[in-house]
Amino acid sequence: MVNKTFTKILSLGICIVLVTSLSIVGVYYSYYEKQAQSNLKSVAQIVASQLNENPNYKAIENGIDNDARLTVISSNGTVLADSMEEAANMENHSDRPEFKEALKNGEASTIRKSATLDANTYYFAKKLNNGDILRVAVTSQSIYMIFYNSLIIIAAIMLAVMIISLALSYAITKSIVKPITDLGQHFDEIDSYETYSELQPFVDSIKEHKKKQRLLDKQKKQFTANVSHELKTPLTSIAGYAELIENGMAKPEDIKPFAHTIRKQALRLVTLSEDIIQLSQLDEAEGEIVFEEVDLTGVAESCVSALEMNAKAKNVAITCKGKPCYIKANPSLIEELIYNLCDNAIRYNKDGGSVEVSVSDLSSSAVLSVSDTGIGIDKKYQSRIFERFFRVDKSRSKETGGTGLGLAIVKHITEVHGAQLDIQSTPDVGTTIQITFNKSV
Repeated sequence: MVNKTFTKILSLGICIVLVTSLSIVGVYYSYYEKQAQSNLKSVAQIVASQLNENPNYKAIENGIDNDARLTVISSNGTVLADSMEEAANMENHSDRPEFKEALKNGEASTIRKSATLDANTYYFAKKLNNGDILRVAVTSQSIYMIFYNSLIIIAAIMLAVMIISLALSYAITKSIVKPITDLGQHFDEIDSYETYSELQPFVDSIKEHKKKQRLLDKQKKQFTANVSHELKTPLTSIAGYAELIENGMAKPEDIKPFAHTIRKQALRLVTLSEDIIQLSQLDEAEGEIVFEEVDLTGVAESCVSALEMNAKAKNVAITCKGKPCYIKANPSLIEELIYNLCDNAIRYNKDGGSVEVSVSDLSSSAVLSVSDTGIGIDKKYQSRIFERFFRVDKSRSKETGGTGLGLAIVKHITEVHGAQLDIQSTPDVGTTIQITFNKSV
């Protein structure tokens, strides 16, 4: 048993190290490659700005660094200046794809094999005010070199970790196996068996193992589904406002409020992360969900505001109506519920369609309603759409980015709050989902 346990622990440790290391290498390389292209664009924009103010092409012949290559090309393809070659010796560049696209659209980005450098090269071309084209290029060798250097470091760390794992695996195996082996020998008398105090909780938990295992499995599935959706609202808002600023679509007077919103949503991400960690701890400790006074209409308006950019991108109008309506609920879960309903309504809507969110304050209850003019759901599927990963139209769901978890989370949160969920849907007409909250809960 010692040898088998030792082999399994060591093998698992090595596999984890290998998979983790390879994943880190892949992610790092992908990130660095994207960063290189982003930096290339930044260099091009800076140099283009300088040349627009002072078109002294001789100045670029010194280059910016050893990796970046600068080239200025006239509108007819003639090379006017280059930081690595004599311009007079270079061939006409009118057939270069980045040149043609930049001449037409103002800027272009390509990756191809350079005939001059004989290497895979990233190009970014930008049209100057006088009609000439500035092209900045960086060879892939510099990226590969950094990747190679990192690979050596990671390989050294992996070797060190494996050596340490070998020693630790053996020591841990001996300390773990001995009391477990003793316990196995006295398993029939487990109720009266005396063991180490550290092992006693394990002995006490055996009787209810199946029950607790089911509960843990359910909590793990719930946690996995909740995390991905919990972070969507602030990220969507940040990405939307940042894109407006990046593309120059924001007016000068809008910059400050946009920055404020981005900062607010970024801080919210921090809060969400803390809440997720806290939720995980509560799950492990079997803690109860905290309920407080929540303005259902206020949360709905916040979600609608965060999703306006998504709705606009899909040519869908989204609105919210209702007076302040307070219920006893968990605010983060209510926000996730409304967000998922609205996100689904937008995702499966039609071009030019609409989504209406409304809150009705009744004497003893509050009704949240989300209606859309989307594709609708056939009667035979309506009882199953709240199942995890169930999709009515898998191809459309994949096309729109649906995960099949949104409505399952909605159902779970509804049950947690003791609310009633109803659906009315007609294919090609639309869907209305109503959730009735009992105010006395």
